[in-house]
Amino acid sequence: MANLNASPPRKGLLGVLFPRTSPVALAGEGAGKAANVQAMEMEISWLKMQLAQFQKEQSQFEGPDPYFLGTEHLSGIIPPIPGAGVRATAGSPSMAGYILSADAWQILISKFLKPNSQLLDIGCGSGKMARNLAYHPHVRKYIGFDVLKDSVDFCNQVLVPRIGPKFEFHHLDVVSCYNPQGAIKPTEVAFPAKDGSVDLAWGCSLFTHLLEPDARHYLREVRRVLAPAGMFLPTIHTNPAPGTRYSGDEVKIDVDVDYFVEMCDEAGLTLAVKLGEVLGQYAMLFKVKPGSSTPTIVNVGGAKTETEVAEASKPKTGGVPVPPNNGALTEEMLRLNEQWAEKEHVTPSVHPGDFIFWFVATHPEMSLEDATKYYFEDGARSAAKLDGHLTRLFGEDKKPIKLLEFASGYGCVSRHLKKNPRFDLTSCDIHPEAIDFLTNQIGVDALQSAHTPEGFATPKKYDAIFCLSFFSHMPKATFGRWIKALYDSLEVGGYLLFTTHGVKSCQGLQITVDDADEEGFWFQARSEQHDLDAAEYGLTLSLPQYVVPTVHKAVGAPIADYKQAEWWFHQDLWIVKKNR
Repeated sequence: MANLNASPPRKGLLGVLFPRTSPVALAGEGAGKAANVQAMEMEISWLKMQLAQFQKEQSQFEGPDPYFLGTEHLSGIIPPIPGAGVRATAGSPSMAGYILSADAWQILISKFLKPNSQLLDIGCGSGKMARNLAYHPHVRKYIGFDVLKDSVDFCNQVLVPRIGPKFEFHHLDVVSCYNPQGAIKPTEVAFPAKDGSVDLAWGCSLFTHLLEPDARHYLREVRRVLAPAGMFLPTIHTNPAPGTRYSGDEVKIDVDVDYFVEMCDEAGLTLAVKLGEVLGQYAMLFKVKPGSSTPTIVNVGGAKTETEVAEASKPKTGGVPVPPNNGALTEEMLRLNEQWAEKEHVTPSVHPGDFIFWFVATHPEMSLEDATKYYFEDGARSAAKLDGHLTRLFGEDKKPIKLLEFASGYGCVSRHLKKNPRFDLTSCDIHPEAIDFLTNQIGVDALQSAHTPEGFATPKKYDAIFCLSFFSHMPKATFGRWIKALYDSLEVGGYLLFTTHGVKSCQGLQITVDDADEEGFWFQARSEQHDLDAAEYGLTLSLPQYVVPTVHKAVGAPIADYKQAEWWFHQDLWIVKKNR
């Protein structure tokens, strides 16, 4: 008898390409069903699996967290794609748009990329191009900057630890409709690169958002940083309003192609080739105009000669003058301390060796009354600011928070933290006399620190450890080791909060970012604490490109949060979470 379920063989070309086969019988639930029914159920099951996988990936694509394309070792090599919110700030909210535009720009830039090049990404966003150029053999150094802090934070916290310190990202706090509270006028922006140092610069969807005076300034800055043989690749929208050559607002700017070429010519850039449209914008390539001079614009980096750099690196004396009379406070000091301490509801006692007090009390531009007022009010501000960050991290309900204030000195901030009922506070310092003062005068638990990280141990674990202006003094030899020592003293789920001298500190340190080494680190054997070895406790500048990989190497944890110039308008705040 013929098999009713068997399919007749196909003939001709159709039979060659798609021959009919007998479905393999299922075992288990589908057993006993007709073969063609089993085959259909298998296909439906397979389609459901594919759909589930697609939905899983799609939800990851559109989620707020970075999307990792690998696990284990691969996750440390392949840079993740930013979450949907960060992508949106760079004009690529969809995954398809992000990948498509990044691929197009990679091809375009690679066409003009020469070996051993320094690159400048003007408006780098969330590192779309940095990801694609992460391991390009021709990249000697990549500099990116943007006005959107969240995008730059993603680059520094997520990309740099994976692609290395030759990639650096800067947040320029420029006023725009995208950054209305910015502090820098667009016509006063200085690109974070030396004169004549950039081999290839580009502005992907940059001049589509710049008003004409701002665009002209940016073009002059491009000319300043371009090397003699350097090239510049911008894109523009090319449909200005009728009767105009440059129109629109910061959301969308349109400019006549020939008018943009004239603007570039006036800035010292000459057209090399019109490349045409790419993803809805018009691209061109410019070179340095022969015979044009470099605009005299102050450079953020501030190029220095080798002699000047060497001079800046020499050990120097200075800081706080040695207090007179072994630090004995005068009657007027005691009276003013009482006055301002009463306003803050804290103890007025100040130790004779309190270098912070003497720093302000001997400041040439402050009266004694203003200095005393500042000492007590600034301690209160720091305590309140820390409380705000810990509330954000732990919520309102966590009580108590086991808090270690590390390198607390003689209690400038501790006396104010002590008032907060949410804190189970321990203060910690290297000076034995500070421990005695903190215990007996400030009234807090105090822990003796150590001269080496390996010699430091705590009797318990803490929910939070706060180091205010400690890592702004550590040499490279102990910087990462202290990160590890403090991180190890945290409870799982706890946070390490510390501040560093960052870009905004350069003016006060009388240096520029170019004084830092290739890793983004600068140290000088100079300190306001006369009783400490300046080689172990000096003056430190540590830029994000140094801090991020150093933390990752020391404890294997990412940066949970970073806020530039969060303390005293110049020290950066770093937050690291202990997840395991």
